[in-house]
Amino acid sequence: MRFPVSLPEPDCLAPSAIPALRWGVIGPGWIAERFVQSVQRFTNQKIMGIESRDGARAAAFARRFDIPHSFDGAMSADPRIDALYIATPHPFHFEMARRAIEAGKPVLVEKPLCVSAAEARELVELARARHVFLMEAYWTDFLPKFSVLRKVLAEGLIGEIVTVMADHGEFFPPEHRIMRADLGGGPMLDLGTYVIGLATGILGRPDQVMAHSTRAESGVDGQTGMLFQYRGGAQAVLHTSLLSHTPCGAVIAGREGMITLAGKFYTPGPFVLSANDPSRTLTFDEPRSAY
Repeated sequence: MRFPVSLPEPDCLAPSAIPALRWGVIGPGWIAERFVQSVQRFTNQKIMGIESRDGARAAAFARRFDIPHSFDGAMSADPRIDALYIATPHPFHFEMARRAIEAGKPVLVEKPLCVSAAEARELVELARARHVFLMEAYWTDFLPKFSVLRKVLAEGLIGEIVTVMADHGEFFPPEHRIMRADLGGGPMLDLGTYVIGLATGILGRPDQVMAHSTRAESGVDGQTGMLFQYRGGAQAVLHTSLLSHTPCGAVIAGREGMITLAGKFYTPGPFVLSANDPSRTLTFDEPRSAY
C-alpha cells in the first residue's frame, strides 16, 4: 500500500456553527468545574444553572462561575434550562438522567452513563420512547486527533488491524472517592472506559473476553488486565489501574503499519503513523492538554 504524503484534516465544527443552548449542570464537583470552565472559554453555549442537594454549595458554585441560577432540586423542570449535564457521583447518574428525560430535556451524562448494564438499557429505552437525546460524555471520541485517526483507519493506511494495546493507570490515595465501592469505585468506570472504548471503537465487540483483577485494600478492584479476542484473529491487550501511574499510551498495529499514541492517548496530543519501513512516518501534532 502506498504510504501517504500527508494526514487527513480533522472534522471540527466552529463554535459559531453550533446552536447555543442554555445548560444546567447537576453536581458541583471537580469534573463540573472543568466542564463549566471549558464551555465558558471555548464555546457559545450558556451555563444557566447549577444544582446540588446542598443549596449553599450550589449557590457558591454559581457565584464562582457567574452562573445566573442555583437550585437544590427540580432544575430539570425549569423552563430556563434547555439541556442538562449530569456530573454527580456515579451511582446517582441513573436517577438524575431519568428525571431529565422525563422532563423532556436533552441530557449529557458524565461517564459512566450508569453503574450497570441494566440501568443503561433502561435509560436508553426511556430516551427512545420519549424521543429525548441521551449521551455519555465520552469526550475522547470528539478530539481532533481521533477524527484524523478514524480517517486513517478508514482509508486502510495500516492495513488489516491485528492488535490494539492500551493502558491507563493513575495512583489514587486511600481516601479518594474512587476507592469507595458505594460510590462506584475501582478503575473500570473511570479509567478503564478509555482503554475499552479505544478497543471496541476500532475492533468492535469482542467474541471472547478474558480478564483478571487485583483488589485494592478498600475492596474495590485495584487493577485489571484484559485480553479481547476477535473471530478474525485480532486481539486487544488492555490494562487499567488505580494503584500506580502508568505510561497511558496506546498502539494500533496493522499488517502494513502502526499508529502510536504516546502519553495520555485519550487526551489532546500527537500520534505517529509509521509504515513497516520505519523510515516512513507521519506525525499528527496538537498541543497536549488534559481535563
